[in-house]
Amino acid sequence: MSFNIKPVLAAILAAGLATPALADDAALLKQMQEQMQQMQAQIEAMSKKLAAQGEKQEKVVAQVAKSEEEGKARTKAVQLYGQLRLSADNYSSDFGTGTAVAGVTPGGKGTTIKSNASRFGIQGEIPTSLDDTSMIYRAEVLYGAADNTLNEIQWREAFAGMKGNWGQARLGRFDVAYKTTLTAIDPWNDNAPQSRGFSGVQGSSALHSSYFTNTAEYVSPSLNGFKVAAWVSTQLDDENSNIHDAGPISNYQGGDAKGFGVKFNQGPWYAAIDWIDINSDRIGTTASTTPFTFTANTKMHNDSGWQMAGGYKAGNWSVGAFYEDVADLGLGKNVYMNGTYKLGKTTLIATYGQNRDATQFFNRDIDTWSLGAKHALTKDSELFAAWVNRSEDAYLAPAATAAKDYQILTVGINAKFGY
Repeated sequence: MSFNIKPVLAAILAAGLATPALADDAALLKQMQEQMQQMQAQIEAMSKKLAAQGEKQEKVVAQVAKSEEEGKARTKAVQLYGQLRLSADNYSSDFGTGTAVAGVTPGGKGTTIKSNASRFGIQGEIPTSLDDTSMIYRAEVLYGAADNTLNEIQWREAFAGMKGNWGQARLGRFDVAYKTTLTAIDPWNDNAPQSRGFSGVQGSSALHSSYFTNTAEYVSPSLNGFKVAAWVSTQLDDENSNIHDAGPISNYQGGDAKGFGVKFNQGPWYAAIDWIDINSDRIGTTASTTPFTFTANTKMHNDSGWQMAGGYKAGNWSVGAFYEDVADLGLGKNVYMNGTYKLGKTTLIATYGQNRDATQFFNRDIDTWSLGAKHALTKDSELFAAWVNRSEDAYLAPAATAAKDYQILTVGINAKFGY
């Protein structure tokens, strides 16, 4: 801090000279001048001291800020995280018929404790020598927290890439943009009422389950809420490994899959549209034991499809809707809708899903609805309970089967920790 004493001295001197009683008192005037000079010197010394203290304080603040930034960078570089998603599930009697449901053999009726994609992993973001560019990575595994120990650990997402103001690029096995379009509006991800449950018969296809393998993806930076994404999963010539690792989509062997999408996310609004194309070398299953015989799947095809989704949030409520047309791939035309309403720490959720014209599932009409609630325990963890009902019509091929209704009552906890 600095203070100019000269104008003050001048004013005092002028006043002193103008006083008749002191006009001839030169000694007193000299004494006053000396006192003023001493006062000015003290003020200037104090100003210098305060300025030095200010600079020191600024250095301390800067050093603290730098330490905080370095701490944040270290935290982002290595993040350990996990989720234990456990529920007590009761399956209705139709699950115990022994017949396949939408091409998937049922596990049977009754009550059990389920692990719903429990997982743990490590991820991070590390600054690089490239300007405004960081390295990103993730390595994640599935942990069967309630199942038997024979298949306790399975691989989930794994990728490495780069991120900057130019966007994001990554390589590996992960959720591509086609999948994240739906997960952005589904409040039941990785629980029994999720839209992609039962290998894709609760309102969306199995293209939204698990991950595409051997994949490269680019996502642009946001421009007024808009992002574009392009990805490709590709195999070597004559290679017969699966391009996807879940449900009926694992029937696609060799070749490639690719997609392109646009997303808008700003304020209360969310919207997205995606296109997908699959051109595999062969479609079917390969025996897991010798001889490694191949069985063709004639109900699924190489072709393309598309989807769109939208969502809106206002105050305590939200709505979401989704439509997917992948009938040319054999996976049907699918519709999914949901609504949520928040009461304090409890969120009420209602959903409806519809699957039609899927040759993979013998063109059955399948309808699914659910009612449930989540209660927040922490910012990320919750208790939940839900009732799921899925009905399918009667059909004649491949064998005459009556109409059926499948119900699940699920109660559990999603305990999330780490990032």
